[in-house]
Amino acid sequence: MKSSPHIQRWVTGLLVGLPVLVCVALGPSWTWLLAACFVILTGLWELHGLLFQVKLPAKWRFFSFATGIILPLSTYFWGITGLNFALFLSFFSALCLMMICCSFDRDEFIRIALLSFALIYVPYFISFVLLIGGESQGRLWILFLLVVIVAGDAGAYHTGLLIGRHKLCQTVSPKKTIEGAIGGLFSSMIAGTIIGSVFLGNVPPARFLVFSLAVAVTGQAGDLIESMIKRTSGKKDSGGLLPGHGGLLDRVDSLIFAFPVLWVLLQWSHD
Repeated sequence: MKSSPHIQRWVTGLLVGLPVLVCVALGPSWTWLLAACFVILTGLWELHGLLFQVKLPAKWRFFSFATGIILPLSTYFWGITGLNFALFLSFFSALCLMMICCSFDRDEFIRIALLSFALIYVPYFISFVLLIGGESQGRLWILFLLVVIVAGDAGAYHTGLLIGRHKLCQTVSPKKTIEGAIGGLFSSMIAGTIIGSVFLGNVPPARFLVFSLAVAVTGQAGDLIESMIKRTSGKKDSGGLLPGHGGLLDRVDSLIFAFPVLWVLLQWSHD
């Protein structure tokens, strides 16, 4: 007897979500690094399948995955300075590699442009989770972010199901509605304020509202952006790693932009 897609999503969500919560709550910092590297390498593999119509040459695959490890490693050891320098070094190295190997091949410019996008979209942005983890009460802020995103997804889904009438961005995601998006934002703000007040009680409640709204907006935008990439590539899912969910990118798309936004807000709140 085949299980329904809805049950598959719940089972897969629990199997993935519980280890993540344990890692966030109890795991030493190096487990965060390993988890980030796994997500980044898997995400790059899936994104390559979306961006490139033919398989990348071996040198560019090696370059992409090597950079996907170097960026989070640099972040882990040297913070934001290490992350930015690693990004600069990767772009510089790509151009040098092209100059040495095939300086007059126009297709290589297109590959470098797409690879640069992939490296910013996946390893650069996801590495910000390590910066958040290094903040005071970093584990609690990661928990806050995850609760805001999950509450927003649930709120948007159920609000859209009940009262959704007006399409949000039909060409990109036909099922999403404006009513659902608004319901998701309210759900995120309520959940974020509650979880923040309980676990981060030394922060003014108004700040949780602002942080929740910013994270929720970028989370919803991240979901739509990944849908746009998939539609441009002519594919429904980024991969098939997670039954009922699609690829790993399909699950972390809401987090990709939320990580750097939350980190910037935390820096602002320190001033």
